[in-house]
Amino acid sequence: MSNDHGIPDAEETDQYYDVVNEIFAELWDENFHHGYWDSDEDQSSNREACDKLTDLVIERSGDTDGARLLDVGCSIGLPVFRLAGQSPTVTVVGLSNNAAQVNEANRRSAELGLADRITFDTADALAMPYADDSFDIVWVFETLPHLDRLAALKEVNRVLKPGGRVVIGDIYLNAQPNEHDLALVREHEATNAFSPFLLEHEYREVIASSGLELRELKDISAQTHRTGLRMNETVNERYDELVARYSEEIIPLLDVVRDPAGRLKEIGYVLVVAHKAG
Repeated sequence: MSNDHGIPDAEETDQYYDVVNEIFAELWDENFHHGYWDSDEDQSSNREACDKLTDLVIERSGDTDGARLLDVGCSIGLPVFRLAGQSPTVTVVGLSNNAAQVNEANRRSAELGLADRITFDTADALAMPYADDSFDIVWVFETLPHLDRLAALKEVNRVLKPGGRVVIGDIYLNAQPNEHDLALVREHEATNAFSPFLLEHEYREVIASSGLELRELKDISAQTHRTGLRMNETVNERYDELVARYSEEIIPLLDVVRDPAGRLKEIGYVLVVAHKAG
């Protein structure tokens, strides 16, 4: 259950993904993260747009040759498989608290011939089973919405080597919503097992309180906003088909995707790069 601050616990997040794993792949893509479009004229597919956003995360990771990287909230591993194709000497550990995702990620890693350097673990992001100073780079790619951000980033700081880098992709509030829209935002967070979204100054405070040193905080809301619009369009086009295939039990999830909060301009997207002192 969520705690008093609206932050979901590990069991709630695990149950959420047990439900949405297959459906979101139908509605969006097997990449369970936002897409990135360069402009209104950019007609990239959902997969192409997801790959563009992954490439921004890879770019901000710096030199990955020979690096040991941790992907916190790895889903089924598509972003790190893309990284592996560009960096043949990187080694990766992916982590998720959803066993179905981890099993599928490990299956795909073996199928791609990458199991010797890309493996996936089922574990809690707030109590990771890794020693202090274990990783050169940590990705937290759309995982923080499901976590206590400060606790998660303190744990990331612990497992990072001194001088190591964390790259974050996260949903945040790029402006203060009015009272009506803020109520929609809070309802949206609750139905998606999300923690409360932060404003930029709050985000900066959380980074500082975690012990990490902020290097970049870049708003890319304009380039990612089409994600929610496309998901909404897909649900509207395929609503009857999906209900017939999965039964009426899917209706609450489809209604979440059609939630008007998902189209609010104030719900934005931020890329963050921070370092561990050392």
